[in-house]
Amino acid sequence: MKDTTKKKIFLFSVASVALIACAWIAIPTASISPGDIEKAVPLGQPVSINSSPLAAIGKVAVYADDQQLALEYNLGSGDLSRDFQLKPGQSIRIEAKISSVIGLTREFTSTFTTVEPVTMADISVNGSRMEPGQKIPPQPTLTFSFSKPLSSASVSLDGSDAIELQIDPEDPTVATLPPTVSLKQGATHLMNLTATAVDTATLDSREVRASVVRPLSLYGSVTTVDGQTKIELDSTAAFGDPAAVRAALSTTLPSPEVVVDKQKILITCASLEPGNDYTIKLASALGGDGSFLEAPLEMNVTYRSDPSAVSPSGNTGYRGYVYTSGGTSSGSASGSGGAPADSGPPPGWPSCCPWPPQ
Repeated sequence: MKDTTKKKIFLFSVASVALIACAWIAIPTASISPGDIEKAVPLGQPVSINSSPLAAIGKVAVYADDQQLALEYNLGSGDLSRDFQLKPGQSIRIEAKISSVIGLTREFTSTFTTVEPVTMADISVNGSRMEPGQKIPPQPTLTFSFSKPLSSASVSLDGSDAIELQIDPEDPTVATLPPTVSLKQGATHLMNLTATAVDTATLDSREVRASVVRPLSLYGSVTTVDGQTKIELDSTAAFGDPAAVRAALSTTLPSPEVVVDKQKILITCASLEPGNDYTIKLASALGGDGSFLEAPLEMNVTYRSDPSAVSPSGNTGYRGYVYTSGGTSSGSASGSGGAPADSGPPPGWPSCCPWPPQ
């Protein structure tokens, strides 16, 4: 009797195991990675589907924000792995149909979201927030602030090769244009920014237009009144350091008195001899807006007898001519009886700039 009972128990156990095994084979299962409701999935992470033994992956559909990315059929048994070009901030849904050896089919889904994109929060120039339409200096400290810590960032100027930005090690949400980069004066540059965050998120396409201040230019006038010659050089921008401009100026004019104001150089000396040549040289000058002379300025002042300036009473007049080189314009004003500089702009004064200079 006892042997019969043991035999029945044994047979029941075998039958149960067999039933379980049949159910395991008959009912297909699968797991999908990334898992359902998972958030901030890195962009480079592949999608994988692991099916149960002897089960076949019959159909897989992938959707990004409800738009179909991929659709595959009859993929066979085993594991499936695919790399998709996922983008930041997408909602991804995976649908997979798994079939058992006896034809039983089940559908498995997983919905997850990728990392949020990087955004550019702010731009500052020399420590101050850059305002719309602001003209920036040609050698700025240009800093970009982002919404996430970065692993890399770069900028392309006018379609040129990318320049790596310098990421602040203490605050990796901030990246700065290298100080070795100089922008062209008077130009408007198109900056194309790219950035990748530590969590693999990328920056949405971002273009920034940066207008650079015009080069510093000087325009001159010459007058001779009451036995004195006066040469005025007016600048298109206020000088950043008038004392430095004074130190960089040299001239062969006789016994000159030189005064450098915020936006003007005034040189006075005794009347010049007709036919003699004199020079005024300015090695460098910086404007308060960051502009600078693109080349040293050299001016030649020559006094010649001018019959047209001789009055009916026989007084002889001279005309002073100012010639400039190094990227600036030229101007002239009559020496005897000439109009003062503040009566109007000298020849060559650009229409963009107010006269007299502010």
